[in-house]
Amino acid sequence: MPLNSLRPLMVAALILLIGCSEEAPPPVVTEVIVEQPRLVPYKPSASYVGRIQARDDVKIQAKVTGYLKEWNFKEGDLVKQGDQLYQIDPAQFEAELAKAKAELSSAEAAVTVAGRNFARGKELLPKGAISASEMDRIEANKLTADAELQGAKANLQAAEVNLGYTRILAPIDGRIGSSKFSPGDLIGPESGALTSLVSINPIQALFQVSEQVFLGYQSRGDEYKARGEVAPKLEVKLEMADRSMYPETGHVDYISNRIDQNTGTIEARAEIPNPNGELRPGQFVRVVLVTTFEIDTLMVSQSALQSDQQGDFVFVVGPDNKIARRNVVVGDRVGTDVVVSSGLQKGDSVVVQGIQKVRAGQLVKTRTTNESGEID
Repeated sequence: MPLNSLRPLMVAALILLIGCSEEAPPPVVTEVIVEQPRLVPYKPSASYVGRIQARDDVKIQAKVTGYLKEWNFKEGDLVKQGDQLYQIDPAQFEAELAKAKAELSSAEAAVTVAGRNFARGKELLPKGAISASEMDRIEANKLTADAELQGAKANLQAAEVNLGYTRILAPIDGRIGSSKFSPGDLIGPESGALTSLVSINPIQALFQVSEQVFLGYQSRGDEYKARGEVAPKLEVKLEMADRSMYPETGHVDYISNRIDQNTGTIEARAEIPNPNGELRPGQFVRVVLVTTFEIDTLMVSQSALQSDQQGDFVFVVGPDNKIARRNVVVGDRVGTDVVVSSGLQKGDSVVVQGIQKVRAGQLVKTRTTNESGEID
């Protein structure tokens, strides 16, 4: 091949050798802002499905048999202790009371006569005017008269009580239910409940708490006892069906003595002020349990949190400056932070800015923020 023909090939080969000897340009490293999770004093809370129940639920029943004369309440109204609810026709019981009073008067007269005879007998017996057997009869009459007087007094008291039972009164303050009977009905102890009366203020919320919450509260209570102090009560707030928060705050006043083996939960009860009667027995609410003491809780900025079909996660930067995905379990939002229940540790470098520019395995350059939130 002629030399002139080889020259272009030699030039191309030389250019190729020169190009291969040059180093490849360094890759572009993305810059992200990171922060470490913080331990923040926080009153943790948890929510549970609860049911409202009355502290007192009274079945109103008749204690004597008679015809119902009237009832004196509006169904569903609030009533006060001592208010008259029903009136049983008292005519029969007034007659029995009058009879008992008459029998008492008769018995008192008999006691007077028997007493006088006994006194005379005691005077005549030593003189031989009466026999010993006659004196025994006189004494027996006196004892019989005394016993009949006591019986008459008891009958009078029973008649007065039965007459009082014709007025059926409210035993507690509360909200009255519907009446099961109407005027003219024959009612008595065998008739069952005439109506029901439930206490309204305070009222109770019954719910199930997890074993972990119970054990945590018990542990903190033991710490207070060791110092000779009284452990603060657990506070309770209620979330209504429309997502509004009930304005009054209650306290847990009872925790069961056993844990349900099937669910791992324990029954708890809270007492809630209910001055306006807004809460009704049987109503379902969400019970928000708030501890009254602060616990150091791990938190991270909400800006770090992402979600997909696998759940919540954050990006962390490892010692090799590479991005890694970290699945997390989060709790309450507190200002601009979120509680992290699991998945992170204090000291992790969590990406809070530049998240959209990175992916797992990517090499990054990190910068941090100071306490004022400014980038260092």
